[in-house]
Amino acid sequence: MARYDFKIVDVAGKNTVSTKVFKTEAAATAIKLGEFVKLKAAGSGYVIPLADGDGVIGTTTSIVGLAAADSNHTAAADGSIEVYIPTPGIVYRGGVKTAASTDTAAELLGKINDRVVIDLTSTTYTIDNTAADGATNAFVIIGGDVSNAAAPTVDFILRDDATHLG
Repeated sequence: MARYDFKIVDVAGKNTVSTKVFKTEAAATAIKLGEFVKLKAAGSGYVIPLADGDGVIGTTTSIVGLAAADSNHTAAADGSIEVYIPTPGIVYRGGVKTAASTDTAAELLGKINDRVVIDLTSTTYTIDNTAADGATNAFVIIGGDVSNAAAPTVDFILRDDATHLG
């Protein structure tokens, strides 16, 4: 995976975003700064990275937040990771799955308020801007930047009921 796939662009009038340290299990896959994480299982103390298509309320185990640092676990030893807590009003930014579907202002406007999921087609997390608006999808597109048509971005919020706090 890559660092900085997603970032926080608005902290809802606050100066900082609270963080919490969570446990990570021994695994070959590292969690990188800027990747969303979820509970490994309901009630688990461990977090794992989101998978392709994650972000469906009632199906995806609760989203814990956005990684504020790289995880420090190894393939042989548990570790930990600092995570930004997903408080209401925080706005995130990230790339889109298919640039051609959201590379003009008119196309972006058509995506506003769409509820979508995460895409992990390769080694980069993006917002699945080709997904149909879904009542149980966790991420809500609220804006974006299409000034670079080859790599447009969207701004989005995380629905409260998709998190471990909701």
